[in-house]
Amino acid sequence: FLINQLIKRTLKKSFIYFLLIFSIFSCIDPIPPEFNYQSDLVVIDGLASTIPGTTFVNIKKTILEFGRYSTQFISGCNVTLINSDTKEKVSFVEVESNYLVSNDFRISPGSRWEMEVLMPNGKRYRSESELVPNEVPIDKISEKFTKELIFEESLGKYIAGHEISIDFEDPEEEQNFYYFQYRGFEKEIYCKLCNRGIYRSGECVSQINNPLAKEYYTYLCDQSCWKINYNEEISLFEDEFTNGKSISNLLVGRVPLYSNQDILVEILQLNISQNAHKYFKSIKDIVDNNSGFNAPLPSALIGNFYNIDDSEDPILGRFTAAAGRSNSILIKRGGINERIEGEYKSPQPELLGDPLPNPITYVAPCVESRYQTKIKPLTWE
Repeated sequence: FLINQLIKRTLKKSFIYFLLIFSIFSCIDPIPPEFNYQSDLVVIDGLASTIPGTTFVNIKKTILEFGRYSTQFISGCNVTLINSDTKEKVSFVEVESNYLVSNDFRISPGSRWEMEVLMPNGKRYRSESELVPNEVPIDKISEKFTKELIFEESLGKYIAGHEISIDFEDPEEEQNFYYFQYRGFEKEIYCKLCNRGIYRSGECVSQINNPLAKEYYTYLCDQSCWKINYNEEISLFEDEFTNGKSISNLLVGRVPLYSNQDILVEILQLNISQNAHKYFKSIKDIVDNNSGFNAPLPSALIGNFYNIDDSEDPILGRFTAAAGRSNSILIKRGGINERIEGEYKSPQPELLGDPLPNPITYVAPCVESRYQTKIKPLTWE
């Protein structure tokens, strides 16, 4: 979900945009803004949803490494989701740089939830309680291919891809705030890639001192496996001017052509609170306005976590309780002739006779995580 967008995949821009502290502009003599980047700030991004398999927490800290600012996953946290009314507690398990619950877990509309995080250093963070709104179903989903989907700054040009649009009926009896995500499922080509290393005993073992070893080795999956990609943009909608109306052909996601494999795109329509919408809108404004410092400054980025024992301790991020519905579409990309811009490394397996430690290894397990699954998507043809 977001700081994954807020951090890992959720946003292509660096997460450091959250930490920008803007200088004050004079109305008469504008000057370039200055930025104060801070290290060791904790960022918690949590989502609990009515859609099974979408509840997760990501916990990171800001760091300065080799002169560049980035974020680093914090391992060893104790994360608990708490029902504010019944006091039911659900514990998270650390998996592949995320904290997850079981794939069948879901919350219910009308319930209230909060989150508590115990850090390895003993600090305790808690979120404010969030009421789960009502679910709003998606009536129709469609896709359209375009040669100029998004502008890729690293390439200096537009790249092709698919626009995903939906139709739905907005409920008349309440004001709704929507946050859209997608999960893209593609078949894994291989389940492990070891740069300057080989796969042994569940991990990549360095071969940097082996001059005869190849630059990298790839390992096929030991069973059918799908990789999961997430949207890189924030897509929001509110029904201030469309309350109770039919919403048609609303663009909710853009899927870049980083691969020529068929892809199943599952759109998640998350009905969220007004405060959550303001928070995500602030992040979107920061990212969208980054290229132009003369643009109006976005509203303050205020989350809902706090230190239980120290009110002066700064903490970034947000816990969001969402009511979600999903719909999927299978996009067949075999006949598309546009250039593929994604980073791709061709399979390069170990071979008998390679100057490598025994045993020669060909496969790696499909590890169930937020970015990989053994479970075949139900609507995959």
